Amino acid sequence: MKQLTPVIAPPQYIEIFEGIRDNKKASAKAPLVAAQAAIRDRFIEYETRFNINTLEAIPASTLGGITAELRSCYGRNKGMNALKQAIKNAQPVGRLIWCPYCGATTPGSYDHYLPAEKFPEFAAHALNLVPSCTRCNSIKDDDWVYGGPRGYYHFYKDAIPAASFLTVSITSDAAVQAVGATFAVQQAGMSDPEWTLLEAHFRQLKLIELYDSYSNDLINTVLRSARSHITAGGGSAAAFLANEAQENADLYGDFGWRAVLLRAMSAHPDLVDWIAWL
Repeated sequence: MKQLTPVIAPPQYIEIFEGIRDNKKASAKAPLVAAQAAIRDRFIEYETRFNINTLEAIPASTLGGITAELRSCYGRNKGMNALKQAIKNAQPVGRLIWCPYCGATTPGSYDHYLPAEKFPEFAAHALNLVPSCTRCNSIKDDDWVYGGPRGYYHFYKDAIPAASFLTVSITSDAAVQAVGATFAVQQAGMSDPEWTLLEAHFRQLKLIELYDSYSNDLINTVLRSARSHITAGGGSAAAFLANEAQENADLYGDFGWRAVLLRAMSAHPDLVDWIAWL
């Protein structure tokens, strides 16, 4: 996992919203214009709490009477398409190949970090739209707090711990020539608040189960790539996998599940045997 880069003003986030609003049909635009002052106050509230990291304490929405009009701003329209493109353009090349929430599948949707059902005024707020895969978006749904603290990383705000929180154990069976992996998450010296957030994020999104289920395919693919590398006259398989691990870490974080698995495979004494089993 690795932080995302938020869209940077100018224009201001409220100006982006109002640009979307002003292109709507008169019937949908009118109530939004009438509530302009209240919507602006709520944008200020979001951005203030985002900056001081207290989003979990944001007051409930007071704009329920225009929920449909607010949520429609997230629909298919020129302004929203431009905002989504700006979010993508703000990220390093390759950063959004994988979903920020899980790092395992392609991000084909946008999660409303504060759920649009409960906070419709933020349905088109640039800081509230986080690229995600449909799996993570569906699991998170209208959830975002866990017993008081937030239960998921906000990838525009939360720093990912530098501690080695994700580990992997690799097992192999020479009799059947098979290699497998089992992941685990640990506190690894991080503070209790850091651990509370990370543990909740992993547990609620079932990330360990996801990584375990995907590991066999990745192991097989990586070993075949290493074999092709050697066949083509490349250097050692261990160096090849270590380099692949570092490239993954550079894009997706030192403790993204692919980097962790590749690093462990590169250092394993049985790596050459595994390639010979193919």
